[in-house]
Amino acid sequence: MKRLTVSVDDVATLRFLLHDSDFDPVQYAILCEVAGALGISATLTNEQYGIQERDAILLKRVYKSFLNLHIPVEPTFIKAALSINPDMVTFVEISRSERLRINPLSEEFAKDRLPDILPDFQAGNISTAVYCYPEISILKQLSKIPIDYVEFDCTEITIASDSNDELVALDKLNSATLAAAKLGFGVNCFGGIQFAHLPMLAEIPRLEDVCMGLSILKKSMLAGIDRAVRDARELLFFHQKD
Repeated sequence: MKRLTVSVDDVATLRFLLHDSDFDPVQYAILCEVAGALGISATLTNEQYGIQERDAILLKRVYKSFLNLHIPVEPTFIKAALSINPDMVTFVEISRSERLRINPLSEEFAKDRLPDILPDFQAGNISTAVYCYPEISILKQLSKIPIDYVEFDCTEITIASDSNDELVALDKLNSATLAAAKLGFGVNCFGGIQFAHLPMLAEIPRLEDVCMGLSILKKSMLAGIDRAVRDARELLFFHQKD
């Protein structure tokens, strides 16, 4: 069964923009868990508009289900992640501008930097993943590195300009997911996922985690966290084929 994971990054952004500590990513995570979310994703950054190390420590302490911590491949964040000890660490690149933007980690950077880093995470029983584009060529390069998962950037689907482009991107994600599974990777996905995308993502075999961010936060504000999480889980459940 596919697992609904909720990103809490946008709650931290609201906390900063509105100067309001009531927008608490840790409290939001707890409420999502109570509502039925099976995982939480958070991106560790030293920017004021993002998740702080204190947030991540509290998330690990109080959240009981599954914590996936996104981090850049930088010594400060690697040290922090090892100390926090999440269930999974996903290596990403971050664009620092007026808001947080997560980008896929290039396969060249992954090959150069990760082999020296991974043993420390493996020693702590922390699963490791790389956020990447759903490309077969990238997967072949990543297969040379002892990571556990890939997390596919699915924005090619979520920003598609028409249904044809969406179908092409969906077929690409489907093929990459099957290829990743054959290479021994677990597979997650993230990137602008709306409720309307859940039925098509649910039909992809071997896809494990579907991570939603801003869309589930917006519905939570309008209809409540319970309703938002329940609706997302039901869409994944009723349309999945594996």
